[in-house]
Amino acid sequence: MKKVIFFTIIIIITAIFLAAFIWKSRTTAPPPVPPTPSATPSQTDKPQIVSTKPSPLDENIVSAVEVIEITFNRPLENVGEFKVKMEPDIEIKAELSGDRKTAKIIPVKPYELGTTFTLRIGPETKFDGVGRWGEEKVYHFKTIKYTGV
Repeated sequence: MKKVIFFTIIIIITAIFLAAFIWKSRTTAPPPVPPTPSATPSQTDKPQIVSTKPSPLDENIVSAVEVIEITFNRPLENVGEFKVKMEPDIEIKAELSGDRKTAKIIPVKPYELGTTFTLRIGPETKFDGVGRWGEEKVYHFKTIKYTGV
């Protein structure tokens, strides 16, 4: 009889501690953040890079399958007019976001480990309303090194 009472007390104490732990560890959802209105570029605004992912991209270390994102202040004409080149020469795929302001650069095969890459966005890249970009942007990034087990 004493064993049954002892185990019952242990189970009750365990349940109380478990309930307290669950109560403390629950998180509340953060309040929704209203979207910030984006400024519409005027006809005189020249195209600029607003952000990159990863940030900063230049001289960063990326994983072998990282998707690189470049966001501009103006929409690109189409994916064919986004003139991007990767050195050493690897096969990449470019995609544009719905608003065509963000270009995603996706490696078809994983980047070679321990390699430094150069990403060039060419001056012949075309944007809606302004045509050719007229400047070149160059980023250098590396992949993580694998030293073996």
